[in-house]
Amino acid sequence: MGWPGYARQNRGVTATTTFALVRHGQTDWNAAGRIQGATDVPLNDVGRGQATDAVAPLSDYAWDFVVSSPLARAAETADIIAADLGLEVTRHLPGLVERNYGPAEGLSAGPKLDALRVDGSYGSFRGAESEVSVSTRGLGALLQLAEDYPGARIIVVCHGTLIRLSLSAALDVEIPPILNAAISVVQFSPEAGWTASVINNEALEDDALDAVAAL
Repeated sequence: MGWPGYARQNRGVTATTTFALVRHGQTDWNAAGRIQGATDVPLNDVGRGQATDAVAPLSDYAWDFVVSSPLARAAETADIIAADLGLEVTRHLPGLVERNYGPAEGLSAGPKLDALRVDGSYGSFRGAESEVSVSTRGLGALLQLAEDYPGARIIVVCHGTLIRLSLSAALDVEIPPILNAAISVVQFSPEAGWTASVINNEALEDDALDAVAAL
């Protein structure tokens, strides 16, 4: 996969930090359509295969290290990717945990889940963590990494809703649902802020975020 805006950089002259945000592979709850949130559900064999498949596009470029959510499905995905790339998983950051959906966790589509919806909203449920809270802590974790490792190239393995809401807030555009083991590549610099070159495995052309929002 050829991703634009992704040449090797001279880290002595740039403070741009590059992140490959990778959603974890599939779990049995994913396959069954059950809401996971902060519940610690492990990968299944399909998910392990998806994690392995994510290595090929990542291996075309140089990365420094991997960080992960501490939840098992993300941590195992990170371990698989890091081992295949010869990298180390250096940190498991609580700020990267998936959105807490409260009493909706473990439920799939049906009357029980519908009864928890807030004002008929598709993705918000009574007792769930707010979208603002999710994006604030997700971006906070990434910004702390950018502050601690300016100019680094970091693979971050975490969760679909956290990635979607964090990117929506960072880029000020609606982001579609993130697929299992999909890769999104974003850059942060103190001068330019956030930019994106890949969303959900799709390479972006210039001014292509409007097209992403329309998906």
